[in-house]
Amino acid sequence: MSEVLTIDIGNTKAKYAVFNDKNIVETDVFNPLSDDLTHLLQRHPNINRGIISSVGGMVQDCLRQLESIEVIVLNSETKLPFSLTYKEKSKIGADRLALVAAAYAERPHQNSLVIDIGTCITYDILTADDRHLGGPISPGMQLRFKAMHEHTALLPLCEPTRDELKIVCDDTVECLQSGVQLGVLHEIKEFIRLYSLKFNDLGVFITGGDNIFLQNTLNNCNFAGSNFMFNGLRLILEFNDNQ
Repeated sequence: MSEVLTIDIGNTKAKYAVFNDKNIVETDVFNPLSDDLTHLLQRHPNINRGIISSVGGMVQDCLRQLESIEVIVLNSETKLPFSLTYKEKSKIGADRLALVAAAYAERPHQNSLVIDIGTCITYDILTADDRHLGGPISPGMQLRFKAMHEHTALLPLCEPTRDELKIVCDDTVECLQSGVQLGVLHEIKEFIRLYSLKFNDLGVFITGGDNIFLQNTLNNCNFAGSNFMFNGLRLILEFNDNQ
């Protein structure tokens, strides 16, 4: 049976997932500048097509290794199971399109909000009549920590914590962690509240590498697993196959 390859190149790392039908049979990080994808195709000779989402460049490095299969490079011109209302369509990040497609796979023809907590925090709406509405972009946790460290003389560079966050802090690290993480938490809560007033029966998906620091702090949200975007890419590839 044929297999398909989905690739996500983000700002910090590149990942792939190999699907057999709707089941992932292999997933890992890889280096686009190496021969990792060449070796992957050797391990999976039944892969006959693939799709790449990239916000971190290096697409040509991947295509060089994937010449033997059909590959879609995801962008605003790609056929999608929803329409784009964004004024500057060519500037929409491929990652945002893939995540909206993943929400469509989970809740077709329903109002959904996708919040991606990565290098930046992005908010995307998929409406019940299958329209993608772009939303705000704000700095992610790591960017906030880095900005305070690099633009002040004395503040240290910190990492997010899973420890209890305090509004009365005992040291500088606690102050920074509480400021960043509680700030992100309450920003997200307020955006969810505002979107819920505008869109009925709103499903909320929380994804991205730093969503682990918000688990158990947001009610009535779906904390998407690491394969959420891959499922969106697989759906877009499948949608194009059927056109």
